[in-house]
Amino acid sequence: MNTIGILCLLLSLSSIQADTVVHNETHTESETTNYGPITMVVNNLAEIAINVSDETTGQLQGKMERTVQDITGNLEVLTTDAMAQLSDAIYETNQLLLANPSCNPDWNLEELTANITDQLGACTLGLGSLVDSFRQEGQQSLSNLQGFVQQIAQLPSLCQLLGQSTELAPLNPLGFAGGNNCIINGMVQINKGMAQSLHNASLLLVRTRQLSEEQVAQAQQCSDSVVQGIRQLLSDERDNCE
Repeated sequence: MNTIGILCLLLSLSSIQADTVVHNETHTESETTNYGPITMVVNNLAEIAINVSDETTGQLQGKMERTVQDITGNLEVLTTDAMAQLSDAIYETNQLLLANPSCNPDWNLEELTANITDQLGACTLGLGSLVDSFRQEGQQSLSNLQGFVQQIAQLPSLCQLLGQSTELAPLNPLGFAGGNNCIINGMVQINKGMAQSLHNASLLLVRTRQLSEEQVAQAQQCSDSVVQGIRQLLSDERDNCE
């Protein structure tokens, strides 16, 4: 389920408030529905909305985690493939130069490997930055959604307090009266904020995936260039040692 489910719940809540019965003998209004007292129904629907919101947040978190895994996976593949392409040439050159130390007295396999790693790291720097930025923005999106869920959870008790005391009105951040209408109006306002947060999170996912594709293409070109350059370097080392 998603935000559409929450909207459906809110529509149900809105229809409930019209279903009241007035008892003429006592001249007092008793709010009821086919499912029981309206207060109980409203509170139950608030709990359902919390569960729906939690599920939606969990789904979003899963998508964000998979996106991070995809990007980091691409980063690792680029580096691994580049080193695999160079492994044979590195081995052959190292064996030749170790057997003929006079060819290049300054030859150092560890330094060469570190140099290649640094160059490939520079190629994937954009992907790494993209992951860091996405993690921060994604965490903020999840925090915003969790904040809305918490507001829904607090609505029944908040509205009860507002209904009992007019002195608490200035403390009401949502600006509506107490009672069942308070919960209904509160959920409507909270849902608007949640829907906007979900929309922003969706845009973040789409934008990040697009940027990831662009960064992967650039990193691949850079990696290919590094591989070509190192291959030429190793070929020159072997030629000079023959």
